[in-house]
This record gives sequence, structure tokens and C-alpha cells, in this order.
Amino acid sequence: MSKQLNLPVACPLCGDSIAVTQIRCTGCGSEINGSFATAGLTGLPVEYQKFITVFLRHRGNISQVEKELGISYPTINKMLDSVNNALSAATPQQKPLTRKEILDSIERGEMSVKEATFILKNRE
Repeated sequence: MSKQLNLPVACPLCGDSIAVTQIRCTGCGSEINGSFATAGLTGLPVEYQKFITVFLRHRGNISQVEKELGISYPTINKMLDSVNNALSAATPQQKPLTRKEILDSIERGEMSVKEATFILKNRE
């Protein structure tokens, strides 16, 4: 089987929302066609999904999350706020920060270069 890709949270061409139209079982090969909306964690940007995985693995221990990801307490709080906002919003997705927004955050001292690198490296 070919390499599996992560489900995109938005159209890579226009940025609009996407709908999954086919589901395939890796065991028996059966397929289901329809229009399936993404919801919950799957509607979050990939970098937030990876952050949540680390956060849960460390059971919310901020100092352990800081060590593993190399990001600061304020950045962890911002990411948690973004995740909570995205999950409580009417639409199931939140667009990630643009490169310009990240660079502006660095310039204003709101984010370190290391934190920005983490966010950008974990995008797909």
C-alpha cells in the first residue's frame, strides 16, 4: 500500500473547507462513498494535532511539554487557546497562522524563533 497522507483541513488551492467523499477499509478493502465533514480534532491544523498529542502524552504537564517541544509557557497557552477556539467554533477548522503572522509575532517578541520553527516544521 502507498504512503498514507494526512487529511488536509482546507483546500490547498483556495483555502475553503473540504469534504471527505470516500472511505476505504484497510482490512477488507470495502469502500463507502458520500460526503463526510471533518469534525473535532481532525478539523484542526496539523501542527495543533501534533501539539495536542504531546500535551496528552504528558498529561498536561506544561514543563514536560516545554521540554519536548522546546517552546515556552506563553506559546503553549496560545496554542491551547487556539485549539479551544477552533473546537468551540461553528466551523470545525481554524486556519493556522500565516508565515507573515509568525514573523510579526517574532518581531513583536511574542514568539521565539525556536517556537516559530516548531510550528512551521510541523505543517504538512
